[in-house]
Amino acid sequence: MDLPDRVRAHCRRHDLLPPGSGVLAMVSGGADSLCLMHVLAAIHDGPVHVLAIDHGLRPEAATEVAGVQRAAHALGLPVHAEALGLAPGPGAAERARDARLAAAGRMRRHLGLDLVATGHTRSDHVETILFRAARGTGRTGALGIAPRRDRLVRPLLCLSRADTRAWCRAAGVAFVDDPTNHDMASARARVRHGLLPVLDAVHPGAEANVARLADLLADEAQVIDAAVRHAGARVKRDGGLDAAALGREPVGVARLLVRDLMAAAGLPGDAMGADVVDAVLARAACGSGSTQVPGGMVAVDRGVLVAEAMERRVEPMPPVVLGVPGAVRLPGGGAVRARRGTAGPTSPGSAWVRPLPAMVVRPPMSGDRIALPGGGHQPVGRLLQAAGVPARHRARVAVVASGDRVLWVAGHRACADAVAAPGAPAVNLSTEAA
Repeated sequence: MDLPDRVRAHCRRHDLLPPGSGVLAMVSGGADSLCLMHVLAAIHDGPVHVLAIDHGLRPEAATEVAGVQRAAHALGLPVHAEALGLAPGPGAAERARDARLAAAGRMRRHLGLDLVATGHTRSDHVETILFRAARGTGRTGALGIAPRRDRLVRPLLCLSRADTRAWCRAAGVAFVDDPTNHDMASARARVRHGLLPVLDAVHPGAEANVARLADLLADEAQVIDAAVRHAGARVKRDGGLDAAALGREPVGVARLLVRDLMAAAGLPGDAMGADVVDAVLARAACGSGSTQVPGGMVAVDRGVLVAEAMERRVEPMPPVVLGVPGAVRLPGGGAVRARRGTAGPTSPGSAWVRPLPAMVVRPPMSGDRIALPGGGHQPVGRLLQAAGVPARHRARVAVVASGDRVLWVAGHRACADAVAAPGAPAVNLSTEAA
């Protein structure tokens, strides 16, 4: 079977290129992406556009983009170029990857196309598996690069890097070799130029065998995923995992449930390593407390294991004066507003209070108490606990206070002895959604 037929069979097996679908091919000028461009032009029954990107990290990239444009025009393919102007420095490879994928998504939507295709090969697939295995991963990480992720497709995963280079040479397609791929400061380059040649020396079929293992794991994943779904029905509770029930599951299933929990919270791949997952299981077995993980944290709150990404966490706000009329924006989004009017019914989301001086919006503080309608006071912390607000999120709750007196716990309760009588002049406190 020749190379285009191998790609056609791979795409058919994974339903990567439905007939008539519009495809934006990301082409850098390397052998892999140029092979992708030519093969798509030959086998795909639908519009194919080309996107060439100059990240701004190498001076020669502009010349390479021009070469891609000429090659695309020779095939009769529409070609688009973007200059991203990235700055060199730490994390350049990761920043470049994220920026070009974002640019491809924007271009795909602008052109009304269905898919973005990249030139990832089986060699990239195997490098990813080995890197994750060395870092520490589980079954899902060992699956490597998926043929399809949402609108991103990889038609060349059935080919090795050697295959694409040999095809380009045989077809007379000139390609460039990005020197950053040989920078041994990169972990990916050390796997590519250090580990893979050693494995190939151990066994000439090492790359194909590792890829085959990932394929077998992917096939078996259907059975395993079904078992994890059934376990999830037993263990999931209140947006997390019941810590006690999790401890009763087989450890392999428990690990996969924890990985699913952290992935759903938006935690990065570094949080899915075997050591981190085992630390999370240990935290669940403790039944309380929290553990920092890469990119966020996990915690056991009232018997439920929950995960939270760092970017979703909100730092407590300092006290901010609330004018009347006026509004105070909250760090997590939304606002607390105050206006003058005639008192109406008071509810958790809208309180009518007697005008008081120097109102501020702040998070709850130790010792805060709020007056109850029947007399007496309730600690604000206990009020929020009874309302089901996790301890780690209570600093996000807005409190309106005048001096040491809590007037309103936004969304929960107003101070009984500060509530204005219906029809009396009053200040309305309300929240505005993010």
